[in-house]
Amino acid sequence: MKKFILILITLIFISCKDDYRQSNLCGNENRYTGEFTVLTLNRLDGTSLNSVIRLIQDLNPDIIGLQESYGVGLDVASSLDYCYYGSDDSSTAFLSKYEIEVLSDDYSRIHFDNEKTLNFFNVHFTAYPYQPYEIRDGNITSVWEIEHQAEETRRDEFESILMEMSDIIKDEEILLVGDFDEPSHLDWTFNAAEQGLNFGLEINWPISNSLQSIGLTDAYRQQYPDEIEFPGHTWTTMQSDNEVHDRIDYIYYSGQMDLIDISIVGPDHLSDLVIDYYESDHRAIFAKFKF
Repeated sequence: MKKFILILITLIFISCKDDYRQSNLCGNENRYTGEFTVLTLNRLDGTSLNSVIRLIQDLNPDIIGLQESYGVGLDVASSLDYCYYGSDDSSTAFLSKYEIEVLSDDYSRIHFDNEKTLNFFNVHFTAYPYQPYEIRDGNITSVWEIEHQAEETRRDEFESILMEMSDIIKDEEILLVGDFDEPSHLDWTFNAAEQGLNFGLEINWPISNSLQSIGLTDAYRQQYPDEIEFPGHTWTTMQSDNEVHDRIDYIYYSGQMDLIDISIVGPDHLSDLVIDYYESDHRAIFAKFKF
């Protein structure tokens, strides 16, 4: 009997420990003022915790979609007093100054107050095969091949997100952030191809095209519609002779929200907000909304 009780206590302890890693950690109460800021950041697995904490301290976002978190999000949340949802073996993590209602691994609802809630999606889609590299290396050449391979690579993940959105897209506010690992049809346009950009190709990338068709707005392209003057590259901060730079990290939104401002965050001249201690290979995106 004693042995049974000991085993039961051990199991309860393990269960609580797991719940703690995936729980709300809110140490303060924030009064919503009608505006909020959001950061989407692929931190690069292996980036120092101190640099991530410092970046979030300096930007002070209300909501964060973190990719390549793998438990680091909990350390950030604990240090900076954010609500948190994530796990040690998951790339994505949610951090918020406001209450998080967890609905799935990539979907939560942010409760700003008793009346204002926001459906918040944070994703990290499959990276490989990465079509811009496949084009560069001559592995795929036709527009059909490119679009077909992109759809096959990320279809299951993306359709899962669309299913979760299906009941709320018409009536509720949605914020979708993350590392899509796929360019946008709003960047790989006829005009860009005519300028010799994007390998001279016009590509109807499936994810961005689908999101636009169901009514979500690409926040960066909303503020900066000229894809040639403002490419908005988030990939990559690393430099090499044959690197393909592109925009693959996004903030999308729908519903009764107004975009106030949006910036690319990184270590160099391609960033709107230059951070000299920035370590990730992805530039982050920081935006402000009125809601």
